[in-house]
Amino acid sequence: MMGVATCLTPSHPPSFPDGALSMPFAARSIRFVFPVASFVSFPLLALALEPEAPNHFEQHIRPLVEQYCVACHDPEDPNSHVDFLKAQSTADLQQHRGIWASVSAQLRNRTMPPPDEEQPSENERLEVATWIDDHLRATACQLGPYAGNVTTRRLNRLEYENTIRDLVGPELGFDETFPTDGGGGEGFNNNGETLFLPPMLMERYVEAAQQILDAAIITPKLSEVLEGEDFLPSTPSSESKVRAIEPGQQITAGVVIYVAGDYELSVDTINDSQEASKLVLKLDGLPADRFPLDAKYKEQSFSTTVRLNRGFHALAVRNPKEQPSVGVRRLKVKEVGIRRPDKAQQFHDRLFQAEDGKYERNREAAEKLIRRFTSQAFRRPVSDDELQPFLSLYDRAAQRDDPYEERIKLALKGVLISPHFLFRIENVPESKSITPITDYELATRLSYFLWSSMPDDRLFDLARAGKLHQTPVLKAEVRRMLQDEKADQFYATFTGQWLGTKEVGGSISPVSGQFRDVYSSELAADFRAEAIQMVAYMIRENRSILEFLDADYCFVNQRLAKHYGLPKVKGSQLRKVSVDNGQRGGLFGLGGVHMVTSYPQRTSPVLRGAWVLETLLGTPVPSPPADVPALPKKANSKAKLTFRQQLEKHRDNAACAACHDLIDPIGFGLDNYDIFGRWRDKTENGKPVDATGKLPSGQTFEGPSELKQILLARRQEFTRHLSRKVLGYALGRSLEDPDSCTIESLVTELENNDYRFQTLLESIVVSTPFRNRQRAAVDHH
Repeated sequence: MMGVATCLTPSHPPSFPDGALSMPFAARSIRFVFPVASFVSFPLLALALEPEAPNHFEQHIRPLVEQYCVACHDPEDPNSHVDFLKAQSTADLQQHRGIWASVSAQLRNRTMPPPDEEQPSENERLEVATWIDDHLRATACQLGPYAGNVTTRRLNRLEYENTIRDLVGPELGFDETFPTDGGGGEGFNNNGETLFLPPMLMERYVEAAQQILDAAIITPKLSEVLEGEDFLPSTPSSESKVRAIEPGQQITAGVVIYVAGDYELSVDTINDSQEASKLVLKLDGLPADRFPLDAKYKEQSFSTTVRLNRGFHALAVRNPKEQPSVGVRRLKVKEVGIRRPDKAQQFHDRLFQAEDGKYERNREAAEKLIRRFTSQAFRRPVSDDELQPFLSLYDRAAQRDDPYEERIKLALKGVLISPHFLFRIENVPESKSITPITDYELATRLSYFLWSSMPDDRLFDLARAGKLHQTPVLKAEVRRMLQDEKADQFYATFTGQWLGTKEVGGSISPVSGQFRDVYSSELAADFRAEAIQMVAYMIRENRSILEFLDADYCFVNQRLAKHYGLPKVKGSQLRKVSVDNGQRGGLFGLGGVHMVTSYPQRTSPVLRGAWVLETLLGTPVPSPPADVPALPKKANSKAKLTFRQQLEKHRDNAACAACHDLIDPIGFGLDNYDIFGRWRDKTENGKPVDATGKLPSGQTFEGPSELKQILLARRQEFTRHLSRKVLGYALGRSLEDPDSCTIESLVTELENNDYRFQTLLESIVVSTPFRNRQRAAVDHH
C-alpha cells in the first residue's frame, strides 16, 4: 500500500477503505495486481485484489531480486558484506529486516541496481518494493514487542543547565560554555552512545559545582582581624599586640576565603621613627601594594582592594631594607564585593527552607537538607549508605570550624559531581525478558524527554505513590507537561536538530557582506524562532503533523512579514498569519530551511532535494563518488548554461544519474525560493525560474504547491520517519530493527487519530520501549 500511495498523481491523493489502516497488519496479507498505467488512471478502490500465495516470497519475490542483485550480492561470495540474499524464506527475512527495507528504498529510488547493470522493469521494481514494504509492516511485531536497553548516559550540556536551574536555581550559561555534545543515533545530542565524560569535562564539572553553590548559598560576609599571635614568625607571649618588623623582615598570616570576590586588605601601623619609610603588602608571595609612611603621624592605616579566589591565601607585610623598624597593630580582611545572581537570596532561602530568613544551623538540620537535596539530584530516594559520604564531607568541614553554610556547600558539591547526578543511571536489565522500569526512572525519562530537565514535584509525588506507570496518568502528565513553559526546551531542541535550523546564523550563514542589505543576525534569530513556533503551536494545539507539509498559515513578526512580502505585521512577537497563495505555510515556507539547504552564495537544488528525502521521508542519500568533480558553489551570471542545465549535463555521468534523477527534481520544485526563503521568479544568474520536476516514477509537477501534494500522497513515509525521529529523541538511543514494531504501532495510532501530534507523543510515552527495558539481542542485522 505504501508503494501505491507513492505513485499517485497530485490530483489523486491516497484514499483508503474505512478501517483499512486500523485492521491488524496480518489480516491485510493481500497483493495489488495491476499495470503501471493504473497507478495514474484508476482510484485505489477500483484495483483488483488477489490473495497472496504462502510461498510468494520464495517463488516470485526472491527470484526477481536475485536476478538483478546476485552479481554483486551473492550470498556464497565471502567478499559480499550486504547479505540480504541469505534470506531463503519470509522467516529468514525477519533476521534481515533493515537490509530488506534498504532494498525497497533503493528500488523505489532507482539507485540500484547500478546503471551499468541489467535493470528491472518499472512493473518489477514497484511490485518488489511494494511487497517488501507491505510485508515488513505486516510482520513488524511478528517477533513480539521489543524494549531494548538505554545505556547509562551523561546529562548533555543543556540538560545539565536546566537541571541545575530546577535543582539549585542559578542559570550560569553552562549550556554555552561546556564542550559541544555530538549527535548520534537518530541525529540528536541526547544519545547515550555519544555522551562520554572526558577528563577535561570532569574538571569543568568540579569548577561548575563550586560556582553554582557560591551563586546560590550566601555565606556570611567575611570580616577577619589578624593581630598578635596570628602572625608568623611567632613571638613570646606578650600583652602588646603590636608586631615590630625589623628592616628586611616580614610578618605573615593566613586567611581562608570561602567565596571568590573583591576584598579590602587594611594595615594599621605604628611608627615611632622620625623618618619617612614604606611598607610592602604581599599576597601569596607577590607584592599587592606599597604604603608610604608619613613621619609626621605615629598611627596610620592603609588599605587596598584585591580580587581573591576561593581557598587559603598568605598575607605578608614586609619592611624593606635600610629603613627604621615599623610596628603593625593589625591586618584586616573584609569582603566588599561578591557577584551573585539577583535572586540569590531566593535560591538560598529555598534551599535552606528559611522562614523570614531564619533556619536551624545544626547537624540534624544539615542531614535533613542534604538528604532532601541528594534525593532530588539523584532523581530517586537515597539510602543511608549512599548519604553517608556527603554527611562525612559536612563533618569534615565542621571539624575545620567552617561556617555552617560552607559545610553544606562542601556536602552538596560532592552530590553535584557524583555520577548519580551527572548521569542518568538505570538498573541494568538482567534478561532478554521485557521488564518495567521503576516509576522514578519513568519520571526521569519523561521529564528529560519533554523538558530536558529533572522531574518536578508532581512527577516525584506520582512516582512515590506508584501511580505514574498507569497509562491514563502518563497521558495526562504528557498533556500537562506540554503546556508548561519548560516544554519550550523540547520544541526548540527537537526542532533545531530535526530540521537543522539550530545552526542558522552560526555555522550556516551567507558570505560575509555579500547580502548585507538582506541578512542580519536578527533575521537569523527570527528564522530559528519561526521554525520552533510552528512546532510548538502544532503540539500545544494538537494539530495534524501533515500541516508540516501543507499548512495554510505561518508565523511572522514585523521583520519576517516584510522579508517575505506579506501584509504588514507590527512588533517583534511572532504571530499566526493565514496564507493562501501557495508560497508560505508548512516547512517549505521557512526561511531557515532554505538557508540550511543552500550554499553561502547560492541556492542548491541538490541540497534541497536531499534534505526533503532525508529529513522528511527518511530516504538516505549517498555521498557522491570521489572521482566526480563538484558543482560550483557560487552563482555565475555570465555562465552560458543555467544551473539546471549544468545539473542535467552532470547527470550524463552514469555514476551520478541514479541519485540525481531522484534528488534534483525535488530541489527544482523549490527553486522559487532564494537562499533566505524569499519568493523569486528569477535565479541568482538572472535566468527565469524553472520549477518543474519529473520523478523517476514518471510523476511530473510544477512548483512547491504541486510538490507538497506529492509529499502528502507519501504521507505514510513522512509519518513513519517523523515517528522514528521523535521516538529516537525520546529514548536517547539508536533505534534497531526490532523497534520497527513500535514504529509501526505509532504510525497506525497516528493514522487512526487524524495524525495529531500529541497522539504521537502520548503513544511514545506509553510504548513498550519507553516504559520497559530488556537486555539487547546480540545481533539484529
